[in-house]
Amino acid sequence: MTNMHSQKPPADRLSSKPVGAEINPAIGAMLKSAHDLLTHEHSLFRSLGLKPVLIGRGKAAFALDAPIAFAGCDGDVHGGLMTIVMDSIFGLTVFTALDEVKPIATINLRTDYINKADVGTRIICSCECIEIRNDIAHVSGRITTEEHDRLLVSGAGTFMVGVRSAKKGSRL
Repeated sequence: MTNMHSQKPPADRLSSKPVGAEINPAIGAMLKSAHDLLTHEHSLFRSLGLKPVLIGRGKAAFALDAPIAFAGCDGDVHGGLMTIVMDSIFGLTVFTALDEVKPIATINLRTDYINKADVGTRIICSCECIEIRNDIAHVSGRITTEEHDRLLVSGAGTFMVGVRSAKKGSRL
């Protein structure tokens, strides 16, 4: 599996479409539905203008222009936006690694803020699902500037795979 932490995706792998046979067709259909939901119905993601750069089995990268609406008091992009983007793309990356559609839930998320981003900066969130074992998915990723590949955020997350909601009336 390509180490997305040390390299950019090769130019011939940049695509807004799933990478064909690598992704289960059911997962591919789910990703298309998720893309449609995020770009047309989810107000936050629609306003961010997230664009897929790479979607492959266990890998995803999305680009966006850091919006002024998410500027902090210092005028730079608020770290909370970076966390939301990273958690969302981590989750999508887990889906690309599954053999069948299953619900997932974030159980741990670590984000390390390395550098600040100026409003309007084109940023790339690149993620990789490292492993799924015992219904726990491990994901790592980074957010960089598109122009100079400057590291903004590094992160890791774990996701429960196959999670089901508690029965009605349950206290657990």
